[in-house]
Amino acid sequence: MRLTDRITYPTSSGLLVSLLLLTGALTAQGQRLETRVTFSGTVQDARTGEKLLGAAVYAAGSQVGTTTNAAGFYSLTLPARDSVRLTASYLGYQRVTTVLASHQTTAHNFTLATRNELGEVRVSGAADAPLERRVEMSILQIPIAQLRQLPALLGEPDVLRAFQLMPGVQAGREGSGALYVRGGSPDQNLTLLDDVPIYYVSHVGGFLSVFDANAISDVRLLKGGFPARYGGRLSAVLDVRLKEGNKQKLSGTAGVGVLATHVSLEGPLKNGKTTFLVSARRGNLDLFSRLASARSSGGTSVVGYSFYDASAKVSHQLTPRDQLFAAVYLGGDRLFVTQKPQTIAGPQGELRYQNGSNLRYGNALASLRWNRQLTPRLFGNATLAATRFHYENGQTFRLEDRSAVGALSENSRASFTSGVQDLLVKADFEYYPRPAHQLRFGATAVQHAFTPGSNFFTSRSSAAATDTTFGARRVGAQEVAFYGEDEIRVTARLSANLGLRAVRYWVQGQSFGGVQPRLLATYRLGEHTALKASYASMQQYLHLLSNNGAGLPTDLWVPATRRVAPQRAQQLAVGMARTLPAWGLEISVEAFQKSLRQLIEFREGATFYNSSQNWEDKVVTGGQGRVRGLEVLVQRKAGRLTGWVGYTLARNERQFEQLNQGQWYPYKYDRRHDGSVVLIYALRPHITLSTTWTYGTGNALTLPRGNYNVIDQSYGRLSGDASDRYLYPEAEVYGSKNSYRMRAYHRLDLGATFTKAVRHGERVWRLGAYNAYSRHNPYYIYYSAGGNESYYNKGQKQLYQLSLFPILPAISYERRF
Repeated sequence: MRLTDRITYPTSSGLLVSLLLLTGALTAQGQRLETRVTFSGTVQDARTGEKLLGAAVYAAGSQVGTTTNAAGFYSLTLPARDSVRLTASYLGYQRVTTVLASHQTTAHNFTLATRNELGEVRVSGAADAPLERRVEMSILQIPIAQLRQLPALLGEPDVLRAFQLMPGVQAGREGSGALYVRGGSPDQNLTLLDDVPIYYVSHVGGFLSVFDANAISDVRLLKGGFPARYGGRLSAVLDVRLKEGNKQKLSGTAGVGVLATHVSLEGPLKNGKTTFLVSARRGNLDLFSRLASARSSGGTSVVGYSFYDASAKVSHQLTPRDQLFAAVYLGGDRLFVTQKPQTIAGPQGELRYQNGSNLRYGNALASLRWNRQLTPRLFGNATLAATRFHYENGQTFRLEDRSAVGALSENSRASFTSGVQDLLVKADFEYYPRPAHQLRFGATAVQHAFTPGSNFFTSRSSAAATDTTFGARRVGAQEVAFYGEDEIRVTARLSANLGLRAVRYWVQGQSFGGVQPRLLATYRLGEHTALKASYASMQQYLHLLSNNGAGLPTDLWVPATRRVAPQRAQQLAVGMARTLPAWGLEISVEAFQKSLRQLIEFREGATFYNSSQNWEDKVVTGGQGRVRGLEVLVQRKAGRLTGWVGYTLARNERQFEQLNQGQWYPYKYDRRHDGSVVLIYALRPHITLSTTWTYGTGNALTLPRGNYNVIDQSYGRLSGDASDRYLYPEAEVYGSKNSYRMRAYHRLDLGATFTKAVRHGERVWRLGAYNAYSRHNPYYIYYSAGGNESYYNKGQKQLYQLSLFPILPAISYERRF
């Protein structure tokens, strides 16, 4: 059956185009009626020179202002006066006000110094703009400074695990760093590292993200209300920014903990115009696993697990208006089992053999960006990048007959490989025609190359040689996208962001595409209260096939093809935002509804490791999803006691015609109730205490409801008695898919950070406890007869639970200079 090659929304898109033209005409008319002058420049940290994303710049004594973009650039057009008082502010920094003459277009850069207030931390990077005034919703941000103070698994601060404490974001299995955002799966999250997609974002089987906190300047998560500039996924956008490097002096950090050792260095290279950042992190687990495995096996085998991250970035100021960035990221994991040579007795004499296995996977990314202030009102950014994810699971076997020269020998290797790589070119522009009006537009072109899964087998022996490759073939695809969005204050109370994204995707001689309308509106009810609403249509041209085991990345990235359609989603959200200045609180309540189409899933019992069968023959297609939820977030952003309380009430369901008799069923990570409490208290200027508590409804899974015996003919396998020739093994009867619930999940984590100024810098000790009251949370459950079962005699079964993490103490040391 031929798939529909495009989906259009004529009514919505026509309306949005009309609105864009109307706002442009109104802007032009307003500019003709009054003489205006434009102020532009950057806002940066006085200590490091790092650009501040989301800093507020406004005319003192008025409500007219703007915020800086991802490059720290601002543009503010005001009525011409003899002089203008401009103020720049950013939460946690001292405000700076300057008086500028406005007889001509003026360029001015702001430099802000941090405030040394006891315990002040920032939870949102949107500067001093109150929540109800921002033309945004469903955006979460945890600054790196605060992330370091949160309790962490084995003492290693982690970006993804911190976001799991926010409403609308759930973890998968115990300890996993995967993000299930508003009912979506991890592959439906667009993860960007300096505007470049990165595919696999976890280490240690999902327990730690690939993002080293020492190399990151800013990170935010969008779970709805997506602007048109983002596309290619259905559920969320994780936007991560690397540091540019300290412009003032050479500085760095070095630290060691149970889980990893890290080091980073940054500083100026040439006259303050060029800066660099280098950061590296290596896992420590193999140092313990090698010793433990060698001891437990009597020295016959060694098991090791290691991971690493390495980031490098160079920034160069070509001219006052031009800046170049070059960035590289490398990261990988390795799990290996090596057996020492063993000797056994063979038919003719002594046989010597050795085997082992090696699992490798990781990301590689390189990018080159050029930022240019084209005019005081127009800012441009061009990016050229390549990104790659590679997975390989291999086994080796070596056999040697040592009884005689030229006797039988064998050397064989089998492996399964998978991966995806992209070459990307994109251009983005921002235009500021007048206050409270911003236009963004741009285009992206991507060349995809997918290797869904290939099996390799090589064998060399004294008798013959074999070299075989089978499995899915390499698939190429192309994707082109154009977008435009208009953020405008329509009236004193109503602001909106209207956008369109048009995409075309080509694969195997087939094309898909369509127009994706986006709408976000904010209406202020009063001084501190606003109503918000958003709608987004999204399309995704790749899928992730996953065997859901212990969490190792047995995942395949596969493209949408002629037989497997692209995924699609629509999300509608409404909410209320309110601030309580006297208490320093921000309160947001959001309700959302998401519908998903063209989902895929493995057929029952299918796996991607078997034979030469194409992956398209192993999946069921045409799946649907529906997610509904209510989210509440109460947040305190400044003072000695900061933190938040979050709660999510949600329902997450899936439906496939070929699964569960075509009936809707709960998704495996459906949670009715999910809540968290996060508290950070500055006990003293150099001592910070923190605690987090999380609760969630147990995960859904499928268990057999009964069993019966079936006849199995043994063909004389047992004794010669004819009565023994027929045995009765047990078959299980299953009910509805995911109709059983694990026990509820809850956990308490504790942490303390001790900072002290020392010669040439600062030292930091972090102590903590993961799962402080040692709750036995279920990792998975299974039936067993307690070891007294066999294939034909199952015995009395009981349900058992495996718990992964008891209380885990943590300690780490860090030195900053």
